[in-house]
Amino acid sequence: MLLLSQGCWRSPQKLLSYIFIISLCITTYSCRNTPPPLEPEETIEVGTENRLVVANAILEQSDIDGKLLWRLQTEEAIYSQDRKTATVTGIVGNLYEDGEVILSLQAEAGQVINDGERVILETNIIVTDNRTGAVLETELAEWQPENDLLIIDAELQGKYPNGQFTATKAQYFIDRSELELTEEVDALTIEPALRILSEQVIWQFEEDVVTAEDGLEVQQYTEEEVTTRLRAKTAEVNIAEQEVTVSGDVLLNSLKPKAQFASGEAVWDMEEGVIVGKKSVQITHEKEKVQFRGEAGQFNLNTQEVQLVGAVRGVGKKPPSTLQAGRVDWNLETQQLVAQGNVVYEQNEPRLTLTGNRAVGQLNNSRLVISGTSTKPVTTKVIP
Repeated sequence: MLLLSQGCWRSPQKLLSYIFIISLCITTYSCRNTPPPLEPEETIEVGTENRLVVANAILEQSDIDGKLLWRLQTEEAIYSQDRKTATVTGIVGNLYEDGEVILSLQAEAGQVINDGERVILETNIIVTDNRTGAVLETELAEWQPENDLLIIDAELQGKYPNGQFTATKAQYFIDRSELELTEEVDALTIEPALRILSEQVIWQFEEDVVTAEDGLEVQQYTEEEVTTRLRAKTAEVNIAEQEVTVSGDVLLNSLKPKAQFASGEAVWDMEEGVIVGKKSVQITHEKEKVQFRGEAGQFNLNTQEVQLVGAVRGVGKKPPSTLQAGRVDWNLETQQLVAQGNVVYEQNEPRLTLTGNRAVGQLNNSRLVISGTSTKPVTTKVIP
């Protein structure tokens, strides 16, 4: 419904027919009587190209019960000859739900196509979601009111109560407060202090959850210093719950100490500082050149403690040695470990093999005490 100024015109069809009659009279000079003048508050002009110019044009849509769905107001609208497209300036729009404004937008210029079926927004665009506090700023976008969709085709800068983000392109699904960011996605959150990097993510603002299906990196930092970096092919970052669920080439790098956690699938509890791997876990201490692998395990970044289970195998390089067991508890700071269950220790210099039920010590310097039971004593095999 198109409203002019204070709302004297309620029917676009009648208005356009009326303007068409005025235009026809001017063109043919055959009107017998001069049309009555328009009301002073209305600004309607018919140019030589049969264009309609409307000041303070209002376009709106209501549902079958008369409830307002959306409203678009412009400072000036210049309609095309077929009246299907209007070039507008000074755009201000609102989207409503149960009488409340849930989304507000503004732009310096644009186009209104097919009575608001599509609204092209240009220059200094600001979109605010009043439900979540998210604010999107860009220079080119398309609003489709009936589809509850905002398509952003230029660099985007956004913010919400818990952080900010940038991307090259985006789509905002208004009805579910879901933002799809594409190309060079870079986001910062306040609590927890994270940086999220990807080429494509979906951000659900109401739940504060970010998901990625084609690669994502999460950096945790304190006082602008990165302490942990996590990469994976697919990820779900639950910012509100401070939990990250990842799969596919999972790789976590802890910078203090310098340790690496790798797995096929893992869950990182950022509040507790614990990452749990569910598929083939491997942990490497870079400085000591020690690496352990197991079927599953976890790494506590706060206490620097590791637990691995299921056919655990460790490798040390100073001197070259290996340790196998059913379970290994390993402290990265002290390098102290406890291995239990079918322990097998092997070293090259001198070449020997020890088997037992339990091993305590350090693999980085091959200082281990192997113990057995009454039924399964320690055995030693020396290879000359």
